[in-house]
Amino acid sequence: MKISVAPKYFQEAAHYFTEHGTYTKYPYGTYQFDEFWEEETRRCKEGFTHGNLYIPGSYYFYLNYTQIELKNPNTGRKSSGFPLFTDVDLEYFTFVEKARKEQKGIALVKPRRIGFSYKSAAIIAHEFSFYRNAKCIIGAYQSQLSENTMRMSLDDLNFLDLHTEWGKERNPNTKDFVKARYKKTVDGVVAWAGYMSEIHSFTFKDNPFAAIGKSSNLFLFEEAGKWPGLLQSYNISEPCWKDGDDLIGVPIIQ
Repeated sequence: MKISVAPKYFQEAAHYFTEHGTYTKYPYGTYQFDEFWEEETRRCKEGFTHGNLYIPGSYYFYLNYTQIELKNPNTGRKSSGFPLFTDVDLEYFTFVEKARKEQKGIALVKPRRIGFSYKSAAIIAHEFSFYRNAKCIIGAYQSQLSENTMRMSLDDLNFLDLHTEWGKERNPNTKDFVKARYKKTVDGVVAWAGYMSEIHSFTFKDNPFAAIGKSSNLFLFEEAGKWPGLLQSYNISEPCWKDGDDLIGVPIIQ
């Protein structure tokens, strides 16, 4: 994939935050403030084009609104920072968007420890933050693998809570299940309100039926190379992302 546009144009929000510690100079409640966040919301949902290059909304979100561990070449130490723009990442996020449009799943062949859990966690956080009633599932054979990606997604959501207008109250808010909702009292009646989006983290080691009964807009099979019986778990979980013969979600095996 040839990139003929300077990547910096796709991370202006991230560069501004790095320099100023905030995403916009405009005060809360002003027209300019609201306009800024409306435009950023549009980019995160519809994607962003500069010159002849389009990037999906989820990739724009990943580049500008998530933090990952980066190695400082001068000190050799790691610290949090925004992801770098790469053609490999652009291809991954584009495949996910294409799979959703074409009602297909994704099986990803890759080496380990190249940061794909960060990307998948960002896609989960993106779905949770921008789409009402979204349901996301992170599954793995071993608990530490699903919990690790879930932790990354929660880190993304916490960053949004602190620095953006997209933060959402979560109840419950645990390491294996979060739901975007809050209690609201109307005429003396207490009810749940909010986005109602969800993220579940499941371990399949002792239970290939772990996700039975759930529905999912995104179903992530994490660390497939370390998953004995992956095909069985996949086949049993298939109704989570299907409605009859139609795919209502995207399964991602990586």
